Amino acid sequence: MNAGRTTLSFLDLALMLLSAFAYTHFVNIADAETQRKMAKASVPPAATLGSYNYTASDFFGDSNAMLTDFAKTEIAEILTVQQKQLLVIDVAAAPEEPNGSRLRQWEAVSARTAAIADAFEAAGQNGKMIVLKVPNKLVSKPSEKQTVQLTFLSPEIDLLSPNEE
Repeated sequence: MNAGRTTLSFLDLALMLLSAFAYTHFVNIADAETQRKMAKASVPPAATLGSYNYTASDFFGDSNAMLTDFAKTEIAEILTVQQKQLLVIDVAAAPEEPNGSRLRQWEAVSARTAAIADAFEAAGQNGKMIVLKVPNKLVSKPSEKQTVQLTFLSPEIDLLSPNEE
């Protein structure tokens, strides 16, 4: 065995690993606008089959994630029209309350989004066809309009592909 050749092989491996780490680092540091542009370019445009917008107070109490009776009725009615379609649930980020509320901003958004998804699944929506849209940061800029948006897309669109994160 030639010691020089073995050493060169380890150096080659170390150089390949270093270049792989550098590549992943530079891909991950792209700014949010660049990530959005790349994500839009990699996903084919979806056909929107229905969109429903509500104020957060229609679906939830002041500082909780419990669905109101109105919300439960709306979900049941929506599913009579929008069946076997991909559902995207988007709940706007609310401002955090300074008095130390039980749930932080991202926890409240996640809990509310999950409550809506659970209600749709209980009403008959296929759980594999529900996409939860939650903030990508622990604290986001609160939306001026506190809304709940339900968007139904054609089922052939795959929003969970590895190209989109």
